[in-house]
Amino acid sequence: MKDRDNERHYAYEAMVIMGLLALLLYITRLWPILLLVILGIFIAALRLLFLSSKRIEPLEPLPALPEPQKLKEPSEQDMQNMAYFLIQKRITEILLSRFPDCRWIWENAYAKEDIQKGNKVYVLLNKAGGYRKGLVVIQNYHVCDIIFEPEKDTQTLSEATSNSVLPHQKTGDQIPDESIDDVESDDIPEDYGLLAFQWVDAHIIELNERINEAIGQRKTDILITAEELPVQASWMEICQELERNDLTGASCRDDGILIEFEQ
Repeated sequence: MKDRDNERHYAYEAMVIMGLLALLLYITRLWPILLLVILGIFIAALRLLFLSSKRIEPLEPLPALPEPQKLKEPSEQDMQNMAYFLIQKRITEILLSRFPDCRWIWENAYAKEDIQKGNKVYVLLNKAGGYRKGLVVIQNYHVCDIIFEPEKDTQTLSEATSNSVLPHQKTGDQIPDESIDDVESDDIPEDYGLLAFQWVDAHIIELNERINEAIGQRKTDILITAEELPVQASWMEICQELERNDLTGASCRDDGILIEFEQ
């Protein structure tokens, strides 16, 4: 293609030069040479016209498009994972619509299996207007509602003190204050689940930073001292909460909670 363009350029220059020469010969009245120059101009014009003709070049066929890949049909496990994700999203939407600052976690670490089996599932709540627990109503993998359970400590204490009768008293007699203290301390077990949830929720970012710093120092564990923790009776529940937050190496010791991890 480049040689063809060069030939066209040469033919055009030759025709221009011969045109100027013909003008000069016309002025000098050299008619025989003028006729030869005119013949050369004619030949150059034919050559230029031939070289300027468009040549039809065959087009190369485009490569065939690849066959579209067949989409992989979702398995039953994929459908269950998607349904579980949508359930958690719907629970978050319901709670935030009622309590904008609410935080929640599953009460049972095997909530997914309980949902698949049709068992009741509960969530533990924080900053939910005083509610600590809620029953998630699920039908056909769709969250219909969340039934909140109010605080029961005061109600349980009043019922226990009103229904309990000491051996030396008759029904209807007034119970002394000492008996109320006994009922409160003996019959009502302390529940540290919410305390553990709140403590871990407030310190999880700090704990992750401490673990990353310890890994950088080639350590395999960190110790949360007793001064950093709430009452010792809640340490077991705190370990369980840490496991729910992927800190599986937490264990209770006399001087605090030890978190072990791999490098």
